[in-house]
Amino acid sequence: KPPPSARLATGPSGAAMPPGKVAKKPAASKAKGLKAAAKSKVAARAKAVGGGDTNGSKYESVDALWEQELKGEKGRDGWYAQGESYWNGQDASIDGVLGGFAETHGPDIRESKRFLELLRRSGDLTVRAGDGSALDCGAGIGRVTAGLLRDQFGQVDLVEPNQRLLSKAVSDMEGDVRVRNFTCCPLQKMQIADEDYDVIWAQWVLLYLPDDDLVAFFERCKRMLRSGGLICVKENVVNNGGKFMVDREDNSISRTDEQYKAVFERAGLRLVHQMQQTCWPSHLVPVRMYALRPMDNSSVVSSSPPAAAAAAGAVARKRPAAAALG
Repeated sequence: KPPPSARLATGPSGAAMPPGKVAKKPAASKAKGLKAAAKSKVAARAKAVGGGDTNGSKYESVDALWEQELKGEKGRDGWYAQGESYWNGQDASIDGVLGGFAETHGPDIRESKRFLELLRRSGDLTVRAGDGSALDCGAGIGRVTAGLLRDQFGQVDLVEPNQRLLSKAVSDMEGDVRVRNFTCCPLQKMQIADEDYDVIWAQWVLLYLPDDDLVAFFERCKRMLRSGGLICVKENVVNNGGKFMVDREDNSISRTDEQYKAVFERAGLRLVHQMQQTCWPSHLVPVRMYALRPMDNSSVVSSSPPAAAAAAGAVARKRPAAAALG
């Protein structure tokens, strides 16, 4: 696929410009108004999307879901407790953390590596392979650190809520000079030193955070980034036109693309690049990668062509996990 730099120039409306033409920038006040209008449209579309859960319940919007789930003193704790219970019962192995779909490990790592290569090629990720530092959020047994991040960065820290899974990562990688710290902490409570990372990588973990906790997590991540750093998100994403789905086995939510983008905007993050996992079983929920940075850093959004995805209403599975969605 072409690198991010190989894309047509676009005018203010987003239409492609003919070769040799230069897009005229709108006046500052007009540009500001257009940007605000675009944001409000993304937020409005995201709020209008309904969804359901694997028990058959329906929700008119994601706000209605959170209003029901988080009400009362024990609502939020109860939401997280289901996920904690689920992970306490999973094997500390690649097959266990991938919900019985160990065959997806190789394609997942290969596509993630390609994503980082695209970011370096475009100039959005300025540290060379083997340099800089990364944080692996929701690291589990260290699958992504071992297969990807410790080869791509000079230093990697891991954060994981489940001590049993994290202990497996420690036993496998302790003594590796590229792996620095192992921290057991839930992401909604994570506090780490400011300006310490070139990349914060969060994969198959943000689906456990309600929207308000997810926004707060991103706010903390912004403070933890070095100048020019990126937040990379890789999650199950329902293609636009579909509906969000909550898996009651572990209280995880597969959001739509627009719902994620609305959360990014709320957190003051700018989308730099996005790419859909192309090598992925058609019966699983599609997986998408996003590269983000704070809005005060200028950037141009680039998007790689999406892969063929599961049709709306088709039987699909999340994260590679246990419960069928559909």
